Amino acid sequence: MIERKVKETIIEHNLIEKGDHIIIGLSGGPDSVCLFSVMQSIRKEFNLQIYAVHVNHQFRPGAADEDQNYVEKLCENAGIPCHVFTFDCNRIAREQGVTSEEAGRNVRYESFFKAANRLIKEKAIPAGKIKIAVAQNKNDQAETVLMRIIRGTGTDGLAGIEYAREGEFGTTVIRPLLDVNRKEILAYCEKYGLNPCMDHTNELPLYTRNKIRLELIPLIKRRFNENIVESLTRLSQISREDKAFLWKQARQAFDSLTIRPALWENAPHFRNAVYLDRTGLMDLDTAIRHRVLLMAFKEIGLKQDISALHLKAADHIIESQNVSASLDFPEGFQLIVSYGAAAVCHPSAEGTSFLKNYVLTSKILDINELKEIKGQGPSSVAAFDEQQVLSSLEHEHTELVLRTRQPGDFFRPKGMKGGRKKLQDYFVDQQIPRQLRDQHLLVCIGKEVIWIFEPFLREYSRINENYNIRQDTKRVLMLEIRKKL
Repeated sequence: MIERKVKETIIEHNLIEKGDHIIIGLSGGPDSVCLFSVMQSIRKEFNLQIYAVHVNHQFRPGAADEDQNYVEKLCENAGIPCHVFTFDCNRIAREQGVTSEEAGRNVRYESFFKAANRLIKEKAIPAGKIKIAVAQNKNDQAETVLMRIIRGTGTDGLAGIEYAREGEFGTTVIRPLLDVNRKEILAYCEKYGLNPCMDHTNELPLYTRNKIRLELIPLIKRRFNENIVESLTRLSQISREDKAFLWKQARQAFDSLTIRPALWENAPHFRNAVYLDRTGLMDLDTAIRHRVLLMAFKEIGLKQDISALHLKAADHIIESQNVSASLDFPEGFQLIVSYGAAAVCHPSAEGTSFLKNYVLTSKILDINELKEIKGQGPSSVAAFDEQQVLSSLEHEHTELVLRTRQPGDFFRPKGMKGGRKKLQDYFVDQQIPRQLRDQHLLVCIGKEVIWIFEPFLREYSRINENYNIRQDTKRVLMLEIRKKL
């Protein structure tokens, strides 16, 4: 019996817990009507609260309204709340530049999640107790796997439709009929006199899935394998087990390779990022590395549209000899590698014009006055030999300027015996990621940098050796960089 199969599926895949609230996607067709009926039959055993959502796509004038009336009457007779949503999916498809099939799917799930959010807000039901039940069956699984093979899927794609997946707002989408075939569903509806609505467009080869169901699978059955549906669903099961193992390995690798490089994570426009050890990524098998990267992007908000080409390009920059490199991903996300770190991030505009938020102030002190405040530790205050600074200002006929780096800037780091170093070379020596070099505040006399200050990492401060305090220094110039109020 279907009820027994569905209960076994629910228990094996932990789809439902006692006391859950189940939102059923109820189109009025055989699959969803069967699911609706079966869920009612196990309602008391699992102590379920059941709701129905019907979406009128307006694809079939007249017939769509008949489907809606049927669903509303079905729910009324069962005493189950029914929420109806109406969309002009053909118009939506034109406006969004997608197929009407895709537009229909999008509005369906949008409606399911709206209904779930209403339960969360109006009835204070915990999101984890809300399950959205949709009616894909074993034949849908076989069609999905075959369609993905035709399109060129990876091994994860062979796993087909999942029994459960994460939904919006913390809900879960479940598929209790995934082990039931279409023939069994039709027999169930006939046995219990459910008289579901029949969508005649399902018998027309209008969409890719329809063509696979109506033309390709019957051809394979006749010419190659009459048990093709069972074969494809078995392939999906084997692939699902392999997929679970690989993702488990990837999770362990992800956890072990996650690092917290302070220079990166304190820069405002790199705060939405995951940082991974670059050498560790290089050492991973390709299959695990790709999953680690997908996991990292998902954690910061990019959950789809990452292609095999993106991942192959990521391999190239991770394994290259380049000290720094970056790669664009969809929706403005990036992979940036620099020295020993790989940042999976979504750089924001925040921080790119941060200079205007800071001001430089100065004060001349006697050396003894300085000694009284010097024990404060690293901060936005630094002291310089006043005479050296004044001499340089007079020589350059310029003033102290607070700015970010410019071409031609130079600096004399601590320990350097005379001479000077290009600021670019100094940043390379210090392994400052290229993407963060413009986030340093510089106090300059012309092109000479006398103080390098990282405002987002308070302890990072470097003073030009030419202007450091000496034993014979009597007066100092104290500079302070502070944020404007």
